[in-house]
Amino acid sequence: MKTLFLMLIITFLIKPFQLSTVYFVLFLYFLAKKDYETMYIEKYWIFPSILLLFFCSSYVPVLNRICTSLAFLFVSGTIKLIKSDWIGSADVCYLTFFGFYLGIERMLVALYISVLLGILWILYKKTHLIN
Repeated sequence: MKTLFLMLIITFLIKPFQLSTVYFVLFLYFLAKKDYETMYIEKYWIFPSILLLFFCSSYVPVLNRICTSLAFLFVSGTIKLIKSDWIGSADVCYLTFFGFYLGIERMLVALYISVLLGILWILYKKTHLIN
């Protein structure tokens, strides 16, 4: 539940409040929970992802969204080819998807927030392992 609350706050910082934001956060929460539990995302997550693109409007111009999506596809796909143990194919797909959904500015903010949360998580784990 704490994770869902944190995701709501982060998403509202990235994207202005609207009903689609709530749907987006719920989708992300259940997707992240599934990925964390099984380390795998089934193909049936593709359909809700496509629906999310159609029903959740964005303030970002379409060209910006397409360029962002292609850039994240190229970068994450290259990482997948070089170091396949670092990133999975589902991660590549969803980085591409979220790049299209958010656009470059919001996607970079989301990545910075995720890096910060990752560093805090590592520090938290290290302090609890030492004690």
